[in-house]
Amino acid sequence: MGPVKVVPRLKPLPYSAQDLQSELRKPTLNKHTTLAAIEFYSNEDNPNNKRAFKYKPCRPNPAFQSLMYSTTDLPPFKCRLSYFDKSPGILVNGGVTVATTPQGWRSVRTNVVIREGSWYIEFRIIKSNDGESNVRFGIARREASLEAPVGFDGYGYGMRDKYGQTVHLSKQASFLESEEFKSGDVVGLLVKLPPIELQRQLARQQVLEKSVAEPQNPAPLNEKVGFDIVRDQIPIKYKGQLYFEQYDYSTSKEMEHLLNPVTVFGEKAVRDTVEFEPCKLPGSSITIYKNGEKKGVAFENLYAFLPPSSEQKQGKETKSKFFVSNDDGSLGYYPMVSCYNRGIIELSDDSEVVVPEDLKAAVSAGEVKLYGQRYDERVLEEYVYDLVDEATNQYLDELEKLAAVGNQ
Repeated sequence: MGPVKVVPRLKPLPYSAQDLQSELRKPTLNKHTTLAAIEFYSNEDNPNNKRAFKYKPCRPNPAFQSLMYSTTDLPPFKCRLSYFDKSPGILVNGGVTVATTPQGWRSVRTNVVIREGSWYIEFRIIKSNDGESNVRFGIARREASLEAPVGFDGYGYGMRDKYGQTVHLSKQASFLESEEFKSGDVVGLLVKLPPIELQRQLARQQVLEKSVAEPQNPAPLNEKVGFDIVRDQIPIKYKGQLYFEQYDYSTSKEMEHLLNPVTVFGEKAVRDTVEFEPCKLPGSSITIYKNGEKKGVAFENLYAFLPPSSEQKQGKETKSKFFVSNDDGSLGYYPMVSCYNRGIIELSDDSEVVVPEDLKAAVSAGEVKLYGQRYDERVLEEYVYDLVDEATNQYLDELEKLAAVGNQ
């Protein structure tokens, strides 16, 4: 038997007895202002997702001999706005469901991703389109800019309050015609995404064609595609609280060229001659509701998000021009809201959602789910991912022991 080779990997530092006894605490919210009788807060005692890294809370887990830590969450335990995935300029209420900003356009995503299926998301516009303030709402991927409104780039699809327009790649298009979205409106998004298995088939075709564009031969494959969830994460301590630090997903040149189709050579900018066509998700769509009334389909054929359509620029150990990043389970579309100059918008709790008449039967049958139901699913997913990671790491620990013995 030859020597056993193992790949070097980061290992977590052991936790302390104090870490075991520490309680999870909600980030400190510092009162900033009061608008529309709502108290708004800033939160600065948690790490924001930036510089190609993202963060989520973790805790010591004595049952895990190798990982030693497992994924957890911070209160309130529900679908809400994210503490981490937000512009520092965004202010939130105490329940972390309402957003505003005193500045120009700033954005925040929610804390739970949508990857497949049909979901109904509801927002309540509290202050907007009044000659002073504005809001936008929609869905966006991890790569979408938080210092710009949803729909600014190719990673998000947004609705504009003024003129009731759609926005994608900063292009505004007529949608509500003579109507607008304004203060007091209740707006809903019915988001439909194809089964994740079909998405993985498309991703596999992209890999085979070594392209991040729309596959030239997108015929469905018969066999199931084995795309595993791979999470490169390491526990860190920030201001006395534990978090997993992970590589985040970064914008790609192809997607940047969709927004600005030029290539710069020195001081000269040359317009692209070949138009890039991103891979699209068949059957995907966003249908808009306003005050319970269906207004129509705003977007169809949303852009794919599984690798190679999404990429992590950090940590690459290859010189290949075509590199397939890992899917760490966080890829997908997140509800996202954007505020301008004291505009205020709220993500509705399931208890507040008024299901439109034409969706009631589908919701009752489970064909369409309310977004708040996604939270429990996500908790279960993270639990399963933790178990798989622990089993994998225990196996790698055994390999390292064998390698140590074999190399003596």
